[in-house]
Formats: sequence, C-alpha cells, structure tokens
Amino acid sequence: MRSSCLAVLFAALCLGGAACKENPPPARGGAGPRGVIERVQKEKSAPRLPVLGELRIPGVPQDLRASPDGAVLTVLLDAQKPNLQGAPPPMRLGELWAASAEKGEPVKLGNGVTNMPGGWLFSADSRWILMAAGWDPTQQLGELYVQDARNLKAERQRLAARVTYFVPSDDSKQLAFVANGVLHVGPLPAGPFRQVAGEVSTAEFSADGKYVYFRRRYSAAGGLFQVAIADERAQPKRLLDQVAEYTVLRSGKHVLVNARATPGDRTFQLHAIEVASLDDRKLTDDAERFRVTPDGQYVAWFANGGGVAQTGELWLSPVVGGKPRKLADKVKDFEFSPDSKRLVFRDNYLELPLGGREAKLGDPKVEKVGDLMLVELPDGAPKKLQRLCPNYLFSPDGAALAYTARIENPEVTRRLLLLKPGATEAVALKDWLYEYAFRPGGQELVFRADCLREGRACDVLRVALDAPKDALPKKVLEGVYSFKFSKDGSRAMVAYAHLTDQTFDLALRNMSSGEQKTVDQYVEWPALSLGPDGASVAYLVKEKQRAGVYVAKSP
Repeated sequence: MRSSCLAVLFAALCLGGAACKENPPPARGGAGPRGVIERVQKEKSAPRLPVLGELRIPGVPQDLRASPDGAVLTVLLDAQKPNLQGAPPPMRLGELWAASAEKGEPVKLGNGVTNMPGGWLFSADSRWILMAAGWDPTQQLGELYVQDARNLKAERQRLAARVTYFVPSDDSKQLAFVANGVLHVGPLPAGPFRQVAGEVSTAEFSADGKYVYFRRRYSAAGGLFQVAIADERAQPKRLLDQVAEYTVLRSGKHVLVNARATPGDRTFQLHAIEVASLDDRKLTDDAERFRVTPDGQYVAWFANGGGVAQTGELWLSPVVGGKPRKLADKVKDFEFSPDSKRLVFRDNYLELPLGGREAKLGDPKVEKVGDLMLVELPDGAPKKLQRLCPNYLFSPDGAALAYTARIENPEVTRRLLLLKPGATEAVALKDWLYEYAFRPGGQELVFRADCLREGRACDVLRVALDAPKDALPKKVLEGVYSFKFSKDGSRAMVAYAHLTDQTFDLALRNMSSGEQKTVDQYVEWPALSLGPDGASVAYLVKEKQRAGVYVAKSP
C-alpha cells in the first residue's frame, strides 16, 4: 500500500505519494492557554500579505482538477449536495467551468455535473474534456459532451444522452461509452460511434488501442467480451461469465479476470487470458482481490479471506508459467514495488490501543498494525522487516522502502525507518512523525515530525538516500501542516495551518535553491502543482470577497 491513511483528519495530508499515520499520536510540546491566545490575537491582527496568484475562475469553487499537462483547469462552481436520501456524503452537483492556466476568459461547460466518478475527466493527452451534464444521481446517468481543451471557445459537442459510463483510450484517439445500456465505440472527438453490444456496464481499452473489453450487467450473466476495433463487423468474443473484476494489463499481453464459476458461488476464480489467442489460464479457485506488477509479469491475490479483520492467505504467481505459492496466512494488505522487483505485505494484522486508550475492533482510535514482510521477486522467501508496522511506502524507482513501526517500550510511540537501496537493514530516523514522502527524482525522504497543535504545525526534515548510516535528518522548515511535490520533485507546495479557521497559507519552495515565497493566505488545501516541474500552482479560495480559482508562479 502507498500508505494506510484511513483517518479522515489525515486524508488531505496523504497526497502526491505521501504517507501518513493511520491514527496520529499525541503531538508533543505546545504552548499553554496564554501562548495560544497571544498567537490567535497576533494572527487576527497581522496585515495580509500581497496575493501573488492571479484569479482564473471567479465563484465559489469545489473539486479543482487540472489536465495532465497542467495547461487547463476545471472546477465545479456553486456545487450543492443533492436532496437525495442515501447520496454519498461527498457527492455534489454544480456548474463545470474551465480556464487556461496561463490566460483567457473562463468558460462554462455544463450544468448539473457531479464530482463523483462518472462526472468529468481529461483525455490522457490533455486534448479533450469529457463530461456528463445534467447528472441524475438516482439513475447514475447524464448527457455526454466533449470539449476541445486547446480551444475552450469552441462549441462543445453533444455525443449522447442517458450515458452511464465513458472512457477514452490510452492514446486519446478512441472513446467508448454506454448509453441506454448499449456500448458505443468510435474516434474522438465526435465519432462516428458504432453500437457494439447491449446490456453493458463497463468497458476498457487495451493499452495499444487495438481492442476494447466490456462487461455485461449481472442480469445478462456478467460476461466479459473482447472486440477488435479495426474490424467494423467484428463479433464480440466472450471470455468469461459472472465477472466481478477485470484488469487489462498495460503490457498489452494479458487480461486478468476474477469470475464466479457459477452464479451461486461465493468465491472467485482468477484467470489470466492471453490477448492475442484468448488462451485461458486459471490461476486459482479462490481469489478475493488481486494486484499485478507494473510490468505485468507477476500477480498476487488474497484467498480464504474473512472474519472481522478481513485478512486472508496471500498467494504469488507468474502470470505466465510457474506455479502459485503461498506466502502467508493472515495478510491485510500488500503492494508491488514500482520496478516490479519486490513485494511487501503486512501479516498477522492487529488493532491495538492508541496512546493507552481501550481499543475495540473497528474503533478509529486504534493502531492498525501487522508484521511487515518483504519478498524479492521472483522466488525469494518472505523476510520480516518489522513487527507492528502501521504503513509503508516505496520510493518512485522501487529501490528504497520507508515504513513506520509501533514501539511499545518504554512508551507507545511511532518510529520512521528507511531501508536504503541495496541495504539489508533499515535505519531508524525519527519518532512521532506525521507524514512522509519520497521526493521524486531527488533521492531523499522528506517527513514531518516534532509537531504541535495535534499535527497542524510540524518541522519538515529530510534525509538523503545515499547518506551515511549515522547521518541525522536535516531540518528544512518549521510549523508546516503539509507539503506536496511537483512531479519531477524540483519544487514543493507548503501549507501552514491557521489558528482561527480551517484555511492555510500557501508557499511555493524551490527545492534546489531553497527560495520560498508565500503566494496567498486563507486558501483551501490541497493545491495543484501544474506541469512536470511545478512551475505554476493552482489553488482555491472561498473567502466571500475573492472566491475562485487562482494560479501563481513558483520561485
């Protein structure tokens, strides 16, 4: 797992690959009542700093998103929770607006757009914005439109009504959508779209765009089918019925499918189906959940799961050839490294009292821990790295592994450890941390520790992956609520929490020069880093007199 961040309070902190505590420990230190009062008064009376960001989209904003290249921003304005019993708490419906991150007038794209999956998305090449306007949350459908993101002034194109699902291909040249239960496939932006099959629930393209796979509704046997896009009269080829989950591997060679043998079965068989020949290899008769290495060579799955803690056996197998082998019996979660060379998992899962509190299973005030195990692929034996591990995180290249440990003597604490590239033993870095992340391309681990105000004001420290074993982490910043790196790690966004409200001061930091500027105050967190180098940042402001989406330049 990238991090076991289940506490609602810390969901906002675990962004950009950062890891956090499932349940934070009591923050050490702090000021007394008089000191808090003085700080509050000082904050209220302090003059406002100059706003370096420029307004791009005015209005009361929610759910800011950016195109993959960072050139276009989209946001919901005046979004409201639908008056519908049973609607998910995060669900909102509002006006979808778009604007260039550089300049230009904002454009309204549609009304009644939802922030939930199925609302709107960008194509992978950032060229197209796809949205379902007039979303009906009772039936989970809307009208599908496409907008040219390179020319926001161009008129949007209506593609279909009563659409329940849509997905573009990896190369952004094709689009598949389900309207009135019928799967349509055709070229972006406007087709023509041919009807492929009825009673369809979801679809997915192969990585090379040669095939589209679709699953029929359970009322129609829940079958998974393959269609060759180049053949206009191709007949769908059935792979399996009663399919619960399927993954089209980005290697382009296989499709992994979880399916029941019969409708009445409680367990799922796991199949590896070769794309070209449709040869089917059944890996197991019991696979509740599975994951595949990024290179598509190995697959791991749970079996015989159950109980209140929902743990089970963990199995590992090559996708092609070889036999499955069992790794452990009471596994809660597992993750492959980004380089497909290692697997980590937590065995012997437990929920223990947090900070001396009396614990109950499922109580949010418990420490969720397990034995952290490491497996070197393809055939290494599981090696125990740490007892009572709450969470873990691989570096972007998979060569390093950071994780935390619950330490019970002489008192309960949380410790951060780092297994450096090529090392056999981890280095202990710090106790009482709140958040940690590998800086992309920077070959260093960055984390927050020594916190005040229940984790809202912490020191930011960092340690190089090639530093000597006895090297101490270097403190970089103080009083930080959270941080988030650009994709290449050259810049970071830093948030400082206010005492008097739930907004933040937003600063941008150049990681090479150390230059840092506060670009705005009283903003919402998280913000978005635009483009690979994070040269610009987009953020939301909800203050009445200046609400909207802003963009600022990085130092």
